[in-house]
Amino acid sequence: MANEKPHDLLDETIHQRTRLALMATLAGVERLGFVELKALLGLTDGNLSVHLSALERAGYVRIEKAFQAKKPVTTVSMTAKGRKALERYINLLQNILRHSR
Repeated sequence: MANEKPHDLLDETIHQRTRLALMATLAGVERLGFVELKALLGLTDGNLSVHLSALERAGYVRIEKAFQAKKPVTTVSMTAKGRKALERYINLLQNILRHSR
């Protein structure tokens, strides 16, 4: 679109603040457990689940469920697609900031 502004190009899936916090947290690690993510970000089970589901639908995170000592354990990792999307998002924000000065 000819009249598209840089901020119109922001990835709405990442741009939501909780999902941005999730992506930023996952960017620095190979994977994190659901319980760890919940504690780090101060989220409820339900809230974290909803946001992780949105990121998973977009292909940005991988959610794996397993059992350890008969207890269910959920881990989350960022996909290659998610890393590229976050990089594009950050680059776009930097571009917006550069042009606003």
